[in-house]
Amino acid sequence: MSTTPRPAAGRRRPSEFLLPDGRKVLVALPDDIQALRQRYASGHNADPPIQVEVVVHGSDEHRHFLGLTKSHHETRRAQLRERVGADVVDELEAARAELDHVSAQLERLEAAAEAQSSGLGANFEKFGFDAKLRTYADDSGEDGLTSSRASLASGKTESSFWEGGARGDGDAMRLWRKPVVKQYFHRGLLWRAAEHTEVMSFELFFDLLYVGIIAINGDHALEDPTGLELLRFVVTFLMSWKIWADVQQIISWFETNDILQRVQILFLIACLLGLTTNMLQTFHGEQDSFTQLVTFYLAARLFGAIYCVMVAFWVPLVKGMMISVAINVVVSAGLWIGSTYFPPNTGSHASLEHRATEATEPAAAEEAHGGGLVAQNPSRLALVFIALGIDLFGSMIPVFIFRYGRSHVTPLAKRFNRFFEFFPAINIEHKVERTNMFITLVLGYSVVAMIFQNTGAFVLNAFLGKAFLGLTQAFIFNWLYFEVDGSNIRTHAIRWRVETAFLWQNAHLVFTLSYILAAAAMCKLVVLTDCPNAPFSALTPFYQHRSDDHISTGLRLYYCIGLGLALFSMGLISLSHQHRVPLGSCKLPKWVRLSNRFLVCIIFFALPAAGDRLNSLALVSITTALSAWTLFFELYGKTCKTQPFFTGGEGNDKCEYTARCTKKRLEEAKKEDGEIDIVELGRAEKTAVVTATS
Repeated sequence: MSTTPRPAAGRRRPSEFLLPDGRKVLVALPDDIQALRQRYASGHNADPPIQVEVVVHGSDEHRHFLGLTKSHHETRRAQLRERVGADVVDELEAARAELDHVSAQLERLEAAAEAQSSGLGANFEKFGFDAKLRTYADDSGEDGLTSSRASLASGKTESSFWEGGARGDGDAMRLWRKPVVKQYFHRGLLWRAAEHTEVMSFELFFDLLYVGIIAINGDHALEDPTGLELLRFVVTFLMSWKIWADVQQIISWFETNDILQRVQILFLIACLLGLTTNMLQTFHGEQDSFTQLVTFYLAARLFGAIYCVMVAFWVPLVKGMMISVAINVVVSAGLWIGSTYFPPNTGSHASLEHRATEATEPAAAEEAHGGGLVAQNPSRLALVFIALGIDLFGSMIPVFIFRYGRSHVTPLAKRFNRFFEFFPAINIEHKVERTNMFITLVLGYSVVAMIFQNTGAFVLNAFLGKAFLGLTQAFIFNWLYFEVDGSNIRTHAIRWRVETAFLWQNAHLVFTLSYILAAAAMCKLVVLTDCPNAPFSALTPFYQHRSDDHISTGLRLYYCIGLGLALFSMGLISLSHQHRVPLGSCKLPKWVRLSNRFLVCIIFFALPAAGDRLNSLALVSITTALSAWTLFFELYGKTCKTQPFFTGGEGNDKCEYTARCTKKRLEEAKKEDGEIDIVELGRAEKTAVVTATS
């Protein structure tokens, strides 16, 4: 029976090799060294004693022992060649090399099959494969040594292995579990779990709450479309978005699957709910609820900072990023707290409200209400937007420091490299799936918001026509986002470059914000009575209250600028990806298609200048037609040059094959279910270039 101590539950067996003198060398990461040395120190008292050396992976000791072992085996090989003959040894080495090569291919096939069953292979195909990526299923890296997974993850798979649990055993949820880093960068490699990360039920619950926030915030923005209301909408939306993004990031970084994690999510949802109840009165004079809004926002943010500090102690190898996140939160929190000590100029605001009440003309009322933006305290607004900038973009600072440490050899870079040696990464599949679900909810809100109720007999009126056009517009945007820009991706923006990942993330933020404004404006345009065949009496009392007989300037700006920014952001999202092109290239290159899209955006931006010359029906018709043109141009431009855009079916398509072989060999190959073995054709004695058309 072996007297070697068994590794503790939750840790993975370190790699090992033998020295020429018979000593065993165990290679592990720094956080495992102390425990391993204490555990194997008791082996010296065994009979016979166990000689074990525990070294840090990549250390000078590790390299020294490997060098001794390599020299020893090279000497043994030279002695063996002299004893049995060089030819025999060379033949044995060649056979061993071939055997290792075949075995490695079989292992890759098995790993690929397992990855395919878990969804990992499909994700590589969809989001772009990176040769520097390793999964937890890999037992070794490029140098054949054990991966560093054990020090970062102590989850279900490892503990089940050491505790003897079977794969089919159930897993009960515990009160608390040590966080497991799902994926991370280490020495130029990206390590990640081979299992597919599924969207959890509480994430969907969180999204549904956010849809309610969108509805409340967007509908209120259209009650008084002024500069002050736009300011309130942008600030409150960005604050709620940041809480949502923080929860998404923490779930993507770590896996705990315990009861306390659910309690943490519940607390953050409660903070978001409290923030929502104070959104509508923010920046509104004496009834300003800005301080309450900031209180709930900081409760969520500081709670996340405390959690990151705790993770830095639980998983010290990723403490660099965790401490950076906590510092970012604390700095912005100081600015947010300072902004609450600068109240708005209530006197000026009250005067403007009085002017707005006395104004009789619509234009005068809009001008009076718009002055509310001027009444805001500039010092408070400056602190608010600086704090928002730190919250939204401060996370890029540790990313740049991490990249600087990897790409430079200065003493400062070496310090940065040690501090950020292990850097948590984003799970692309989970990130994209969560973002797609969120965009689907936003597009769904735009459809639900434009629904109205008719009264009386069945009638086809302008209200229904505008609703149909709005539905078509939302469907086109959904088509563009998911099936034009989101398909045939060769390398996803997150995996391509840091700059494209940054562009992809923030373009979604701009798209969501601008499209919600446009969708909210659309629900107002649907019930306007400023066009023919739009009788006021055809609406139910609820929608009569929301109706009007003209389009305000603010409403035009919200709708047209919102649609233009949304389409522009979608163009940036498409630009951030590397897309596959069909064989023979596209009819129109990507830059031409995106140029057309950006020109349409310019038209959207210019539409408000038409003023009252465009009623609500004409305005919605023009924007829908421009959206349809953008979709048609994209679909036509992405087709292959060698194939017609309008086809009558697969039977009319002709394909040409060129092969260097005899006609007889080609005919024989065509009889085998249409498949051609190029290797077999290349072995023909007489070859000729033959072109066959089917």
